Amino acid sequence: TGLGMRGVTRLRLASLHGRPVRLPPSVVAAQVPVSFGRLPVVDKRFLAYCHRIGLQVHVWTIDEPAQMHHLLDLGVDGIMTDHVGVLRDVYRSRGHWAA
Repeated sequence: TGLGMRGVTRLRLASLHGRPVRLPPSVVAAQVPVSFGRLPVVDKRFLAYCHRIGLQVHVWTIDEPAQMHHLLDLGVDGIMTDHVGVLRDVYRSRGHWAA
């Protein structure tokens, strides 16, 4: 089960205020954009909150190597991209891709 825009918004607000959020038990990951327009979604606080409540965070759509590195450094669990070869090279450079 994925979260729609309302679910992601509730999750983001809960992360900002440290409040509990009710999600369907089938949700195991938040698949989110890095931002909604100028409003950031993914930051250290959001990632820490999601991980604390047992959710993985997958971001989309990330095609630039520098942004991939930055998000991996923040602690995202997955990256969706239109350029799999670029992502592979980023993972290889970090020792996270088997040859």
